[in-house]
Amino acid sequence: MTRLEDNLNRVLEEHQHESGLHIIGGRRRLIDRLVELFEGLKQESGQRRLANERDN
Repeated sequence: MTRLEDNLNRVLEEHQHESGLHIIGGRRRLIDRLVELFEGLKQESGQRRLANERDN
């Protein structure tokens, strides 16, 4: 598990305990989807930065 996955898992677990919400299964799947989203955003940001550097 990556650092991002560990942090998301911890925050989600804390939220569940504080709010009394129960997510039946799927927590792992949700974390995987969020990590995929964040990594995609990070990659897009890096690509834009490289494109901007090329244009300058």
